[in-house]
Amino acid sequence: MNNEQTKSLIGAISLEEYVQKGKLSQCLPADAQITLEQAKAQADEVWSVEKEKLEVVSLDYKGYTVNMTFRTDGSYLFDSVDVWAEVGNSVGVATEIDVESESDLDSGSVESTLVTSKLAAMETVEGIQRFAANVGMQLEWFEMGDERVCLLPSAVTLHYLKQKKKWKLVKIAGAYRSVEEVRSSLSSIADTMN
Repeated sequence: MNNEQTKSLIGAISLEEYVQKGKLSQCLPADAQITLEQAKAQADEVWSVEKEKLEVVSLDYKGYTVNMTFRTDGSYLFDSVDVWAEVGNSVGVATEIDVESESDLDSGSVESTLVTSKLAAMETVEGIQRFAANVGMQLEWFEMGDERVCLLPSAVTLHYLKQKKKWKLVKIAGAYRSVEEVRSSLSSIADTMN
């Protein structure tokens, strides 16, 4: 894989697959690997945390940003997704297949609908609950003041904040530790806050 392919390859990853598998690297084709140099070549932002010897590479997409954290020696540590845009405001959310079949949509409508479909299954608490029920996934919830955190069996966490009377997804944290370690940490934080 060359530097030019990195951003499009990551952007093509289904967020539903990502939350089930836990890491971006597990969603890539078997022969693909993302290096620090490849990620930096396509990055929208790069920053260094010198004290911890880390480099964080951010790739912006419509409605969200993928963050990949590497050690300065190039070894990959973890990833996350920041959801930074309103991705939909209707109850019925179009899928990419629906968009392709709607030939009368103008390009702006197609773009906003694709953003909605990319995050639709997880955009709200109700959405992730439906998604989990459809795939037979058990969810664990932690209340932390104005935040609700959902722990998935993959050790991924989904972070929701209250916005306009609905819980909206603001962050997806990829798996970095075991599900047991994440559960223990979330329980401890929730107990302290409540």
